Amino acid sequence: MLVHKTLVRILPTEIDEMRVIDLFSGAGGFSAGFVFDFSDGHLAVDIDQLALNTYQSNYPDATILREDIGQLHSTRLEKLLGGRPHIVIASPPCEEFSRANPKSQTPAIERVYGTGTARLLLDTIRIIGDLEPLVFVIENVGAILESGGMDIIRSEFERVGVNDVQFNMIRAHRHGNPSKRLRVFISNLRLKLPRQKAPSVIESIGDLPPLGINAIFTPREEVPNHRVRPITDDKLKRVRKTRWGRGAKAFRVKDRSMPNWIRLSPNQVSTSINGLSRYIHPFEHRLLTVREHARLMSYPDTFLFTGPTDSQYNQVGESVPPLISKLIAKEVTSHLDGQN
Repeated sequence: MLVHKTLVRILPTEIDEMRVIDLFSGAGGFSAGFVFDFSDGHLAVDIDQLALNTYQSNYPDATILREDIGQLHSTRLEKLLGGRPHIVIASPPCEEFSRANPKSQTPAIERVYGTGTARLLLDTIRIIGDLEPLVFVIENVGAILESGGMDIIRSEFERVGVNDVQFNMIRAHRHGNPSKRLRVFISNLRLKLPRQKAPSVIESIGDLPPLGINAIFTPREEVPNHRVRPITDDKLKRVRKTRWGRGAKAFRVKDRSMPNWIRLSPNQVSTSINGLSRYIHPFEHRLLTVREHARLMSYPDTFLFTGPTDSQYNQVGESVPPLISKLIAKEVTSHLDGQN
């Protein structure tokens, strides 16, 4: 449990309203379970205005703050929220820990205490220590725990008075998410999400209207964010030749090549949907649309993405799947109810 003097005084039975802060909120995938369950007070913070525009359009009642969290004082958050948060969720940048990053093999201490975005993990811990929420959950790539990362995280939490930190490794597709995604959720709670079978690619996107030349033979139905992204003729030739599970393009990471523009296999769970990657439709010779990316990340069609197309792809790929957010929120609810 989180151990603070403040928490000894504030019990769930005494809470009149539940307040939530979403740090590094992006478009709002992580908020999906928490906003609808705990809607009394809600603050989203991010530096990306395009992502915040999407957030605001989907959560119109939320308070939005565009700010560099590394320069943000905790008292300002408390003032904007109207009191200390009961729940803090956060998704600090993980690029420096991604295996696709050439620097991912350097010791964690050089990244966390360096000048890059990895240092924002320290600011997340600082804010949690200052605000003393009843529950906190930080999402990041699993590789953040390697090369000394786990010890650094424990040490930094102890520095702010949190002595019990749980590292919950969650494979999203094992809990029903249509695409694979391994992430660690660092929390003061042990998270045990229910298992459920994930739908295949075609089960997830197969009922969306066809696009391109295929649309000629099917009456067009308008679906938000479901538009063809044009590609050049030479790339189209490569797309046509690409088989299921293979990539039409590749990028180099150190001494190895990693596929991109993968043609998804229709009857399997999708590979991980990342912000900078693109994917080919199982049957049509085109890239997946933003809506298809969103479907594979468990977003409902009612969730609308705004801004330039590349930003929309990134908003989807850099988020926590809403399905996983809702399952975690249920765990948090059970924990708080158990304190009554």
